[in-house]
Amino acid sequence: MSKQLRNLLKQNRNLEEKIFYEPRKTDWRENQINSKELSEALSCLAKRILANEQEELSLLRMINEIDKLDGRPLPPFEKNALQVVEIIFNYLRSHTPSDIKFYHALNSLQLAFTRLSLNDLSFLDNPKHIAVQFLNKLVNLSHHFSDDAGKLAKFFVRAVELLVDRLANREQVTNQTFAMADKMLSEYTESFNEKVSANTSTILAESDRKSREQQANFYTEKLIKSKTQGEEIPIFLLDFFENQLASQLHEVISQNGVNSKQCQQLLTDMDTLAWSVTCPFGDTGYEQRYNADVPPAMKRIYDSLQAAQPENDYVIAFFHEIEELHGKKLRGERVQYDVMISADIFADEEYENDEFNYWEEDSGKDFFDISSLQENHWYYLEKDEQKLRSQLLSINKLNKELLFCNISGELVCTIHFTDTNYLANSLHEINDTDNIEFKHATESLVRELQARLVILKREYQLFLEQRAKDKQEQQEQEEQARIAVQQQIEEEKRLQAIKRRKELEKQAEEQAEARRMEELDAKQRFVIKGIYRKLKPGATVAFKNDAGKWTEASLMLISRTTQRHIFTDSKGNKIAEPDKQEVYDLIEQKRIKVLKEASQVRDPLSSLVKERRHKLSQNQT
Repeated sequence: MSKQLRNLLKQNRNLEEKIFYEPRKTDWRENQINSKELSEALSCLAKRILANEQEELSLLRMINEIDKLDGRPLPPFEKNALQVVEIIFNYLRSHTPSDIKFYHALNSLQLAFTRLSLNDLSFLDNPKHIAVQFLNKLVNLSHHFSDDAGKLAKFFVRAVELLVDRLANREQVTNQTFAMADKMLSEYTESFNEKVSANTSTILAESDRKSREQQANFYTEKLIKSKTQGEEIPIFLLDFFENQLASQLHEVISQNGVNSKQCQQLLTDMDTLAWSVTCPFGDTGYEQRYNADVPPAMKRIYDSLQAAQPENDYVIAFFHEIEELHGKKLRGERVQYDVMISADIFADEEYENDEFNYWEEDSGKDFFDISSLQENHWYYLEKDEQKLRSQLLSINKLNKELLFCNISGELVCTIHFTDTNYLANSLHEINDTDNIEFKHATESLVRELQARLVILKREYQLFLEQRAKDKQEQQEQEEQARIAVQQQIEEEKRLQAIKRRKELEKQAEEQAEARRMEELDAKQRFVIKGIYRKLKPGATVAFKNDAGKWTEASLMLISRTTQRHIFTDSKGNKIAEPDKQEVYDLIEQKRIKVLKEASQVRDPLSSLVKERRHKLSQNQT
């Protein structure tokens, strides 16, 4: 990758990070999309990518539309790879004069290029790289994808689409992958060109056949007249030329053309034959030239006539007669024959003089210059309100026709020279220098990145200005908040002082009330303790149970270990056994009233318990 392109990409990534990622509160680098996630995303988006029919295809935007990748940044290298390939292919889509069907091939190839660039971006700056060469070949074939390219091109295009689709469906794309695809594309193209050549050869052969027939119709009479008019010529020779050799000359021109070797040989043989008869008497070089030229010429003429019409009595009689004349001349005898005015005999004529180029007489130069057209050049031809890309296959001056074919080598139309108005308004040459190539896309890439860098710099400047403005506003808001907080603190202090004063006043009141209640409680406790002192085993009390019913009970026992007070009814059944604190509570709740204190006489049961405990304690010791 060139230093200029590398610097542009680096500057773009740095500014994007400062504008979009660094302001984030979280660590955005930990949330970057990894290579595995990116590969899975490309596979997931493959169908959408191949189905795209717009002039723009953004893989970066499509990846951002995936829920789990939405808003997550790409690492700089991966972002560079996707962006560079995206800009290149979008340029090719918008500048390649092709049918919308060509987008499918570009979409597939863009996906393959993206996978390859994720391994190494440097190949995009190497015009000899196999992937770049493959792309250039495909772009040069873009015209084959149009509807007017012909039937042969449709089969070729389908093969190319299948080839690039196989590239797109590979998760791992390498240089070797592209090398194999390039080889197959070359084979497809070579096979296609061979079939196109066969088609054009058929068209040209038919055109040449018609041209030669036209030449034969035009030249035969003129050439025969050039041999028979103006000077003396034997009548039997004139009759032979006009009735026999004229048809033979017409056939030779129809098959080979007027300037062909066969036609020139026949004309030379006719001159030789005429000379052999009309040579002046007494010519000393007659025998030498005769032996050199006449027998071969006569044999060629005789063989061609026999091949066309075997056993022709007229031809046989003519050759017998002329052989007798040749014999007399060779013996030095004077020959007598009937003559008429004939033409001068000359040999090796070249029939390309202006007098025979009758197609030049009315070329319509007032409206359109036919000579400005060049065979095998490509032109846009308007036909049936469509702009067809057509090749000028042939300029047939004899038939005054222009033959145009499509990319498949199929005849599109035949235009007559006289249709100059149509040619002037509907025919426009295609300039080959306007063809889009990969180098144009890379030049556009630099321009696009420069334009984006200008935009990012402007946005970054606005970002800095906005951040400074936000910071100033934040400082002002913080100052206002500080003042408000200070005021709030002062107000809270005032309120706290008031609250504290009230609390102290309330606390003093509560303390005074507590002291009063404490005094009351002390009196109450003295009363309760006084009642409790009366509760000794044998005391009779009125006990109010949980149901609110009063029962007369006796305190049978006070346990020293558990502090339980056992109350029994008149039958000796236990009705309650509260501990000391519970007894206090029952007294306070006025659920126990002492009816009769215990007598001073020792209770037998109590004495028995005490003695039992005393013995147990002695045994333990």
